[in-house]
Amino acid sequence: MKTLVTILLTLTVSAATAQESSTDTLKYCLNREYIGIGGFDPVSYFKSDKPVPGSTSISARHDGVEYRFASHDNKNEFMSNPSKYLPQFGGWCSMTLAMGRATTPKYDNFTITAGKLYLFERTLSVNGRELWLKDTKGNEVVAAKNYHSYKSTGRIQ
Repeated sequence: MKTLVTILLTLTVSAATAQESSTDTLKYCLNREYIGIGGFDPVSYFKSDKPVPGSTSISARHDGVEYRFASHDNKNEFMSNPSKYLPQFGGWCSMTLAMGRATTPKYDNFTITAGKLYLFERTLSVNGRELWLKDTKGNEVVAAKNYHSYKSTGRIQ
């Protein structure tokens, strides 16, 4: 019996490790548990002026990343068209990408422009969202170029 428990535990750990190793951590900004958007419900960004934390009991995987939802309706909406709800640049801070760095955003600091979700870092002295909005088109071009480089090589060229 002890051997069976050890085998099952080993298989469980191996499966979790295999999942983690197949998840692209450069493409997506993830927490330690490989959860996207900091555990916030991606659909909630489009329905309210504040994102809503998702529930651990209502989740789905997309492209190796776990997303959590506040309701089954939101989960179903997401699963029917994930690209509509995923943040731009894999969830990395859009503005710091435009500035040549990849950083984790504050998940309540965002904007939706032309139906696309952008997330931003915020510090005591700088709000990435405010900087982004000063030149959205120019920042988008530079951030997209830098994100492509980062997700391919782990560096911004």
